[in-house]
Amino acid sequence: MTRFLLLALVLVGCGKKEQPATAQGSGSAVIAEPRCHQQQYADSSSVPEASGAAWLTIGGKLTLAVVSDSGNGGAYALVDPETGETTESGTLALGESGQDFEGAAGLREQLVTVSSSGWIRAYTHDDAARSFTLVGDAYPLGPVDLPDKGTDGNTPPAGNGMVCGAKVTNCGRNYEGLCLVDEAHRKGACVGFAASKADGHLYCLTEVAGKLVVHHDKAIRITRPGALADCAFAEDGSLWAGSNLFDLANVYAVSGWDDPATAKVAVLAPLGVGFPETLAVRGDTFYRMSDTGGAPSLLAKYRCKR
Repeated sequence: MTRFLLLALVLVGCGKKEQPATAQGSGSAVIAEPRCHQQQYADSSSVPEASGAAWLTIGGKLTLAVVSDSGNGGAYALVDPETGETTESGTLALGESGQDFEGAAGLREQLVTVSSSGWIRAYTHDDAARSFTLVGDAYPLGPVDLPDKGTDGNTPPAGNGMVCGAKVTNCGRNYEGLCLVDEAHRKGACVGFAASKADGHLYCLTEVAGKLVVHHDKAIRITRPGALADCAFAEDGSLWAGSNLFDLANVYAVSGWDDPATAKVAVLAPLGVGFPETLAVRGDTFYRMSDTGGAPSLLAKYRCKR
């Protein structure tokens, strides 16, 4: 089934405002208050194929930096979290790891990105020049221990390998998301997670000599293969994960993430428009952006009871 056929499902549930649920009891039906409400917000951004988002302070203002999927030359946009207005757009320098940008997170006011094959790039923003600068070279999340061959991206590789070649797409774990927690909320070895679409797990990331390292043996299962789209930390250190339409665009709360072996995962609500890939969270507000194969990218903003 193509993404475009899947878009027909949007009107069934994921793209509209959540409706009250009806609970059956011994007496009359009880109408439950919906947990999430869609907010007024711009319905799209000019950035093509929104694939990852990160909170950054730019020009003294909290901003959502959105990166494009592979094949778009490193396109990005800055989005106002209050209105959804696109305030800046441009392209990120690619370096040596190709055009693949799948997930993004903010760390020490740098924009950090991950490719589907497991390579990291970091950028700083020049407010005066209204552009990003690549910091250092791209590097892998660990040993390059998987074949340099693309797959459908929805099937996990055999064995414990975690990274494939720099310019290969949809290979290995097929990382679709990246989330990093600020130093004030670090509680264990994990400083964040890489979201694997191929097997539906969040994999713990540690920081060694200033570089992120992924760990196969420290994982949290979120959903089935082919469905995990992104993960995000809120400013209070809470962890969230979002799936695509193959899992009804669900958003999950992940508690106890500092110990992946005992972490708990619970559904918050199905949230999203189009084919949602990106998730960002701030307070009780959840942002989802859609990769529907081109420009513009659909946006949606929700307020949820947590």
